[in-house]
Amino acid sequence: MKVTIELPLERYDQLRDKCDMSSPEFSVLMNGCIDRRPKGNEFERFIQILCEKEQAQALLGLANRLCPDAIPAIKRALQFPSDQ
Repeated sequence: MKVTIELPLERYDQLRDKCDMSSPEFSVLMNGCIDRRPKGNEFERFIQILCEKEQAQALLGLANRLCPDAIPAIKRALQFPSDQ
């Protein structure tokens, strides 16, 4: 089952910077795509990561250890799987 994680760029950077570059989680993070959506009079930039449910669970474990601020976005993605 696929999930789509949407992380604000700041959270993504925090998580990626703390992740071991040789880990499978790093590879998943690097496959994300930057996107934007309107927010008031400006645009909010974020990263979308399409991955398998198991990969998202691994990212959640990583966030639990290294970047608690990313946890809500990953949990939300796991709660609402993608149709892709």
